[in-house]
Amino acid sequence: MLDRLVLRNVWVSSWVLSLSLFGDALLYVILPVHADAFGVSMLMVGFLLAVNRIIRTFAYGLIVELAERIGVKNLCLIAAVTATLSTAGYGWFDGAVLLTLSRMVWGLSFAALLLVTLTYAAVNPAKTGTRIGLSRSVEQVGPLLAMTVGAWLATIVGPRDIFLYLSLATAVSVMLAFGLDASAQPARIKKPLARDRIFPRPDSLDMLIFWMGAGIDGVFTVSISLMWAQYLSTEMAILFGGSILAARRLSEMLVAPCSGMIADKFGIRLPLTLMIALAIAGFVMIGAGLLMQGSVALVLARGALGTLFPAAVARIYPDNKVKALARNQTWRDVGAAAGPLATGAGLAFIAPEMMHIFVSVAFVIAFCVFVMSPGWRAVTRTI
Repeated sequence: MLDRLVLRNVWVSSWVLSLSLFGDALLYVILPVHADAFGVSMLMVGFLLAVNRIIRTFAYGLIVELAERIGVKNLCLIAAVTATLSTAGYGWFDGAVLLTLSRMVWGLSFAALLLVTLTYAAVNPAKTGTRIGLSRSVEQVGPLLAMTVGAWLATIVGPRDIFLYLSLATAVSVMLAFGLDASAQPARIKKPLARDRIFPRPDSLDMLIFWMGAGIDGVFTVSISLMWAQYLSTEMAILFGGSILAARRLSEMLVAPCSGMIADKFGIRLPLTLMIALAIAGFVMIGAGLLMQGSVALVLARGALGTLFPAAVARIYPDNKVKALARNQTWRDVGAAAGPLATGAGLAFIAPEMMHIFVSVAFVIAFCVFVMSPGWRAVTRTI
């Protein structure tokens, strides 16, 4: 009975997150093209698209404490409401200040909803990978609908009004959140994890996900179109690069649940090792000029590791899942924020292919450190 309630909570909370992603996903498509309609400059566009990620790197610890006080279900309800308001804000507000406020609200909402879904998925150690994979797959449905159907509707109703309509669709997530079953509430944390003042201190697994964020969500994402432009026209390079980045979401929909089920059946160590090796190989191939082969490898690896890393965290810290998952996601976001900044600064001095080689070396070192850590022994244990 409990297993059924846990799976139901994973399913419901994942759909809450998926619907809440409508506005954020479409904003990446609409805002750069229609910056004038929102009353901001192109320089401000980059800041607005990044500020939500910046704010949540500082927020995970506080959100965990809030979850302990009010419960995960109540946190999900609040985050669904604030996600709806942030989406409506893109349609209501213009100018840098109010749009920044909306983006900050969204960053906090996303951090809370992500922790809710991961917490429900990891509440029971049995079949954790399968549940996280299911959650990741459902999470991608909302952004895909926003970037396809939502983008089409924006051409009819306008770049601002579309977000008001999307906020109505996102409001459905609030009703879904009421359907969460509090009887399957995760257990309270038994032992505290050490925290620093600004960022929680990373362990070796956190540094691995940091390099995934910095490498795949940073260096690769920023430079892929630029590298294709060396061989194709600018228009075709953008098309190729955009198609590869869109494939990341499809990959996560398909690969995430498969990798989770494999981890539950054969253990986490084997698929985690293989996918890390695939990511390293992808960086090396891109560094060697094999853009298509390397891109496929990185897209597949990212889809799988998005499931395998949280599953490994839940295995390593069975009594501290919520805080450990929060810390792990914090370092992924730190990497995903640092990667684009480092890439933009480094492109003036170094070729993007060499950046991928550097990331591959860093990934190898981080993995070797993880293999020598107690966490590696924990992921080799079976339940």
